Amino acid sequence: MKQNTRTQWGQVSIALHWTVAALILLVQVPVGLIMVSLSQGTLQNVLFTSHKLIGIVIFLLALFRLGWRLTQPVPSLPADLPGWQATSARVTHALLYILLFWMPLTGFLYTALGGYPVPFFGLGDLGKLVPDNKPAAELFEAMHIYSQFILYAVAALHVAGALHHRFQRQDGVFERMLPPAARPSGGTRVTGEPARYGASRR
Repeated sequence: MKQNTRTQWGQVSIALHWTVAALILLVQVPVGLIMVSLSQGTLQNVLFTSHKLIGIVIFLLALFRLGWRLTQPVPSLPADLPGWQATSARVTHALLYILLFWMPLTGFLYTALGGYPVPFFGLGDLGKLVPDNKPAAELFEAMHIYSQFILYAVAALHVAGALHHRFQRQDGVFERMLPPAARPSGGTRVTGEPARYGASRR
């Protein structure tokens, strides 16, 4: 099932979710932390270039993901979910989408405005699209660096919410974002009504 329904995320949404999460948490963040800790040299240059390219990929995937989400139904939250938790989930998701665009854009602008190249998979230098502006580059650099901590906090809230659904509420919200092969066998995933995941039904 490639498309979403009111009760289940489709394969496209699931693939986009985990691909973007893996690129950020397993590649982009470690590469970013390592590259700034190295002295100038070939390895640092390779890591900087990789960081830029991955940022572009994340930005493009975020564009596609947003477009896909706007054209697809969004699975409902459980009806018995407390209002503050539902609001928190929606705000967290909105912030994550904003940051998926904000981080690549600020990274691009501070790099390009600073006069550094932004290679686009061997097709050209995106940095040439904007003129050099050192003061503006420093501003966007600060935005990019400090925004990472907001990203960490929002991502941590998102993970905490997912684990709460998995282990505390056991309502199936966590499981519906898993690939079909990774979902636990047995049990009934129920959303939009107060039944519990895996609970017996009379």
